Amino acid sequence: MTLLVAEDLFRFYHVGDEEIRALKGVSLTVETGEIVALVGPSGSGKSTLLSCLSGLDDPDGGTVEVDGRRMSRRPESEKAAIRTTGLGLLAQRDNLFEHLTVRQNVEFAQARSGSGSQIASILDAVGLTDRADAMPATLSGGETSRAGLAVALALDPPLLIADEPTAEVDAATEEKILVLFRDRMLRGKGTLIATHSAAVAAVATRVLHLADGLLAEGPVLETRRPTGSKGYAKARPPGPSLIHAIDLGRTFGPAGHQVQAVKGASLTLHVRDRIAITGASGSGKSTLLRMLAGLDQPSSGQIDWFGRDTAIGLRPARIGVVFQEPSLIPVLTVRENVGLPLQLRASGAAKTPLTADAALALLGLTDLADKMPDELSGGQMQRVAFARALVTMPDVILADEPTGQLDQPTAHTVINAVLKALDQTDTALLVTTHDLHLAAAMQTQFRMDHGLLAAADKAQVA
Repeated sequence: MTLLVAEDLFRFYHVGDEEIRALKGVSLTVETGEIVALVGPSGSGKSTLLSCLSGLDDPDGGTVEVDGRRMSRRPESEKAAIRTTGLGLLAQRDNLFEHLTVRQNVEFAQARSGSGSQIASILDAVGLTDRADAMPATLSGGETSRAGLAVALALDPPLLIADEPTAEVDAATEEKILVLFRDRMLRGKGTLIATHSAAVAAVATRVLHLADGLLAEGPVLETRRPTGSKGYAKARPPGPSLIHAIDLGRTFGPAGHQVQAVKGASLTLHVRDRIAITGASGSGKSTLLRMLAGLDQPSSGQIDWFGRDTAIGLRPARIGVVFQEPSLIPVLTVRENVGLPLQLRASGAAKTPLTADAALALLGLTDLADKMPDELSGGQMQRVAFARALVTMPDVILADEPTGQLDQPTAHTVINAVLKALDQTDTALLVTTHDLHLAAAMQTQFRMDHGLLAAADKAQVA
């Protein structure tokens, strides 16, 4: 049985006199009992296509039918009715109501659909049983993605459309999610997944390649290691201490329901360091990075920043941050977003900064300079966020899953470009990542496990 039919889809965007052809006559189907993987480089049009298929956007040409019902160019009330009964959607972000707990978000989705799925079993399947009563604002990036997936699964839809469902999770968590997709397939459900993951593509019954707005069918992805000798980073002796953290702890929640996200973590970041921190989704990596950046206060322990006990005034001149979510300002162009730290940078800062255009050029983004954030793919926005962190040439760049939304070739290109630029300076780089290839390429690796930080076993990042 055919669940989804898209015929000859076109989608154009206009920026001034320029026309961007995001989709150029795309046609596809999804049948019952299928897992269809949609792959392609960042910016190829995957998210645009999924928006058209799910009725969040209308194509400029062509038609979409879901379960035999016309989705394209219908009133929003009709589209919403189709999504409620025939379609589950997992977007890259904004899948949760911020004022509801994880459990309440899942309950609300189930109430809308009338599904009989057991909420406890859904939360267990995505590994969120112990975070069921947490608010979305307290979740890590990987936990947020899994909570959104739980909401989509609670609908138990005939067709599930998922945009990068495993982009911010570790390999073990990804395998648990793949089990859920395989279970849907065995129950005769259909799933369409936009992904950069070779593991997701490997379990698909079909793989579709989208590039430059055109679709083709092909083999599964191959996982590629970085080119070069043993990694990206050049081996250089460490310099003086920049950030020194001792016995950091961070606890969230009221008494009696507290979650200890970080437990006694100690770390010293030196001049020219290249450090990777790996660990399972929800292990505390992002919380630790936010404390090192001075964006969150530890519940215990202490941090020394450049001989000071506070990070106030150090961002963005001395500390650059790349978040899991690119957090670009929507009313500013790409060039203006990247150039904003230069206006906020203290006039007495020691290092000579780049220009916004120079930072964009280093990351291969020159052609995006005049675009608005809503015209970019998730991967493109993340690359722009890296350019924004790099533009002041800070002493330290702290990057939280900087390649999570990128396909592997683009991820390697971006990291190589960043490190090539940083090799001309004394800037230190610390990344949290699920990309073990990226972690293995850094000079020093740590691993977090349930809030505990330790030097990583080389086998864990090989």
